[in-house]
Amino acid sequence: MEVLDTVFGYILIFGLGLFLYIMNWVCFINNMIPGRKWSSLVPPLGGALIAAGILIAGGGWWALVGLTDPFFGVLIYSLLTGAFGKMQKSDKEETNENGKHGD
Repeated sequence: MEVLDTVFGYILIFGLGLFLYIMNWVCFINNMIPGRKWSSLVPPLGGALIAAGILIAGGGWWALVGLTDPFFGVLIYSLLTGAFGKMQKSDKEETNENGKHGD
């Protein structure tokens, strides 16, 4: 009976993670189609649950599969564009200010 509880726990954790993981990919792909917008991605809960399920089952480094959740790529992209966008904006403002003062 204890084995069934453990197996059911693995299936529940991994199944819920897989569902959220698939839904994140569906939202990500659908948001790329022009004219279609869905809600934003669920934070990397699907990938985290998949990683937890693999680690609990003894999968070791295979838990890194959870990092393929599209949220991680979107997060890195938004952080990089936010940082570089602010740098480019401040450079552009500085150029405009210098041009205005030179007239």
